[in-house]
Amino acid sequence: MDLGRSTAKVLVAKFGNAFLFFGAITYFTRMLLPEELSTFFLYLALLGLLSIPADLGMRGALEKRLSEGQAPSSTLGSALAFKLGTLAVVCTGVWLGRSLIRSALGMPYVTLLVAGLVVQELARFYLQAIRGELRVGETASIEFSRRIVWVGLAVLLLNLGWGSRGILVALICGRTVEFLRAFHRCDTAIGRPDVDRIRSLLAFSKFETFTVAGGRVYQWMDVVVIGFFLSGRFVSAYEVAWQLTLLVLLFSKSIELNLFPQISRWDADSSTDRIENTVSRALGFVTFVSVPALVGAFLYARPALDFIFGPEYTIASTVLVILMVEKLVQSYNDIVGASIRALDRPDLTARATVSAVGLNLVASPVLVVTIGFEGAALATAGAWLVNALLQTRYLSRFLTLSYPTDLVCWYALSSLGMGAVLVAVRTMVPVDGLVALLAHVGLGVCVYLVLSIAIPSVRDRILYPGVNAVRG
Repeated sequence: MDLGRSTAKVLVAKFGNAFLFFGAITYFTRMLLPEELSTFFLYLALLGLLSIPADLGMRGALEKRLSEGQAPSSTLGSALAFKLGTLAVVCTGVWLGRSLIRSALGMPYVTLLVAGLVVQELARFYLQAIRGELRVGETASIEFSRRIVWVGLAVLLLNLGWGSRGILVALICGRTVEFLRAFHRCDTAIGRPDVDRIRSLLAFSKFETFTVAGGRVYQWMDVVVIGFFLSGRFVSAYEVAWQLTLLVLLFSKSIELNLFPQISRWDADSSTDRIENTVSRALGFVTFVSVPALVGAFLYARPALDFIFGPEYTIASTVLVILMVEKLVQSYNDIVGASIRALDRPDLTARATVSAVGLNLVASPVLVVTIGFEGAALATAGAWLVNALLQTRYLSRFLTLSYPTDLVCWYALSSLGMGAVLVAVRTMVPVDGLVALLAHVGLGVCVYLVLSIAIPSVRDRILYPGVNAVRG
């Protein structure tokens, strides 16, 4: 697998997905009240949390074992049999508890919740099977097609008066298209389930479950806590800010998706030097974006929320800045965590995740009650800083890495230079609308790139390799 080319394909698709998603969210905020939109975000949160017991780490285990190249058909058949069993149990439990879900959590669409969970899990299962075949780049167009179907159908149904229910129906249709395409593109046949294969999968998945659970808690627990203690408008505002900061992770997630199966294959071949070199370079790439994004969030959080989503969402301005700090940590953590798991030590990432989740579960409700929904962002940022420190310590047991501290310092200096230019421009040309906001952001990107090109180490180690990867 060509890591650079595959990562570039995934990154382009993720940019397209992000563009469609934010276009859709902006449209939804104009068509629905914040209280109505909170139903959609709560639906996503429940899907994320329910996917933990519905999967129990099996998708990650499937990708890991397929990437090792051992008995692929039997591995896929064994994982699928296990997956269908856990999915059936969870769906049954959700259906039996539908009255409680409706009353306690305010989710009226339980039938759509069950249907959405089924197609989501099957689609993700086959996507990770394709990644396990070291064909990560081919999943990019599949995921993009899901987003196109969802956005197009959601807009249509909203205009027909379906409300938030239309968004959920469209989401299910998009996931169905994704599943059918992924199933068709997967080259591995479904073999007979085998006890030894299941044991091998469970040896990885039992720890992967904790890591995945931590990711779901990291993504959705704040929404659940805010929804329990505060009103729906705070849920919508927090989630809009959260989704905006996810743009920073496009680079790290694209690299992570390609890094995991490739390091797994190299680990099976005992190619330690290649792993160390690749991980060190990956850390330099991901922080290239997250450092200047933090400066941009500090300067433009309020106008971004105001002119993109509406003035009612500016209550999350401080939340946006805090979450951007957290995304700086998370972009680093994506690479470190994927590397540890690919080295067949999911127990260590699970240990770090349990520590972070425990801290977050305790701190988030306390801080939300005491200082408001900004407390949820602070709790999440603190918890995942702890996670990053622990995983860095664990990875150092197996690899001798050259951390790109020099590059990060250059990024920081370039970002501060960018910020100084933007502050000066803002005094002369105020941000009074969406066009002005986009002009300021575009100017900031140009200034940052010019300053980066002027630095030889950044130019030679980051910019030139990045351009060559995009060219293919």
